[in-house]
Amino acid sequence: MKMKNQIKAMALVAVLGLMATSCTKESVTDGIGVVATAQSAVYIVDGQQYYANPQTEEEWSVFLDRMFALVEEGHTVQFWRSGVQTFSTKEKVTYTTTSLADAKAWCAQKMEEGYIVTMTYDQSTGVYTCIAVR
Repeated sequence: MKMKNQIKAMALVAVLGLMATSCTKESVTDGIGVVATAQSAVYIVDGQQYYANPQTEEEWSVFLDRMFALVEEGHTVQFWRSGVQTFSTKEKVTYTTTSLADAKAWCAQKMEEGYIVTMTYDQSTGVYTCIAVR
């Protein structure tokens, strides 16, 4: 009989404890809120539009690797971060290189700056042509 009372008492204490913690008011001490915005990517391969949702630096790197793989297969690729606004006056910057690493870094930088990037690759010369427009 004593054991049943102890079990009931422990169960009652556990339930009351859970109720008490669930009813406590959350307090904000510093008054600072963090708002995170997720950016996705829009890309066009040979006129067909697609969407990707890379969030981390590693995922963005994999996204760019995929874009360059498509370009090296002979496709024309255009991409930008979602939410990029187009302006009536267009600024156009062209970059050519035979270095995959340099082309990838340049395209990543231009995309970060809000440009729409178009890429092609000439398989016979090994030249990446990257055009950024905003």
